[in-house]
Amino acid sequence: MGRSSDIIHDNGKFLDFEKKFPVRMFKEADRTIAAQLRDVVKWLYVGHDYSPLAFSEYAEYFYKAICYATVTAEDKKREWLDIEFTFKCQPFIFRLDGESERDISSGQRINNPELFASQPLISFYKTTATSDSNIYISNGSTNKQFRIAKEAGIGTITLDCENGIAYKEGGVNVSKYCFLNTDGYNPITLEPGFSTFTFSNITNFKIKPRWRTIAV
Repeated sequence: MGRSSDIIHDNGKFLDFEKKFPVRMFKEADRTIAAQLRDVVKWLYVGHDYSPLAFSEYAEYFYKAICYATVTAEDKKREWLDIEFTFKCQPFIFRLDGESERDISSGQRINNPELFASQPLISFYKTTATSDSNIYISNGSTNKQFRIAKEAGIGTITLDCENGIAYKEGGVNVSKYCFLNTDGYNPITLEPGFSTFTFSNITNFKIKPRWRTIAV
């Protein structure tokens, strides 16, 4: 029937938000402001999904955003024009140094410098089709096991933990063999602080950690 207070966070999730960027555009020689604006707007609207948006105020981070608000201006002769671009942004910003792929050996640890868990991109070579492979992650307070079922077969597997998809070379979807465990569907997350990785029946383990924090 309802409740007597708002649900502040929907299952612990955060909502996208709008971010507005004011721009002053100056007229180029032999062109009109309207023509220049059309070119910029066409470029902004080419993408139909979130794309990286770098903002000089946050030199170490980038947004994932999409330009979706209409931009208009009067067609009249002028030397400059003040306009505003509105982007829909994901609720997190991402560290540039978290986009670098790194090789991880069994027993090695890496540090998440942010206060929010990240959703990494992981790839590895599964060495057997007759036994499960396992990834163990310990961050001191918790120990988690992620089973890669033997049905996933031999070969290079990529875990896109942000989108909850696992696939082999050639795009073969093996998500149900990688994320579905006894306690449900669980893509890997990296908690704040140090995480130690160990694994079995796996070689060539690589990770792009995708460190992130809340966006403003």
